[in-house]
Amino acid sequence: MRIHAVLDQLSELEERVGRLYTHFYGKFSDVPAVAGIWWEMALEEHGHAGALKMVKELADPAGQVADVRNRLRPLQAMIKKCERVAAGDITLREALAMAVRLERSELDRLGRETVLAIGGNLPPIPRLAFAPHEAHLERLMRTVRKFGGEEVLREAWDLRPEARVRAQAALARTPARIGAAPVARKRKGKDTGRD
Repeated sequence: MRIHAVLDQLSELEERVGRLYTHFYGKFSDVPAVAGIWWEMALEEHGHAGALKMVKELADPAGQVADVRNRLRPLQAMIKKCERVAAGDITLREALAMAVRLERSELDRLGRETVLAIGGNLPPIPRLAFAPHEAHLERLMRTVRKFGGEEVLREAWDLRPEARVRAQAALARTPARIGAAPVARKRKGKDTGRD
């Protein structure tokens, strides 16, 4: 895929998520305990979009990166659904659950991977733009704990820094081939088919 096409699509998705968070800021600005987190999250998403646009200015227009359409499609569908739901009468709990799903998605990871794949003479700021922002995620977790309810909190648990570290370590241990079947192992005389 052409680098510019991927960067355009990623920056558009980041801006759409930023607009969702800005919408939530406006909708829930009467709750001071949550208004700030929506504003902070909107700024971060728009910052990602800006970094991608800066990278585009420096990237070779004829350059190619891996075809990521199969990874972009689920993100596009999820964001479109979020926009549709957010346009209606959405509760704070629903908005927080939506933010958790968006933050757990691979949008930032895909942006980071794309920027790293381009390489070249990019300054360090765009590469760091997609690094996890621990303070931001911790604040989202505290907000979910206070206003999101048990179900949303269970879903948000993966946002904790230590959970992400464990998940990354588990990913590093998985077979290199995506979709590789787990190795069957005998346990107590039975073939369990599990690792």
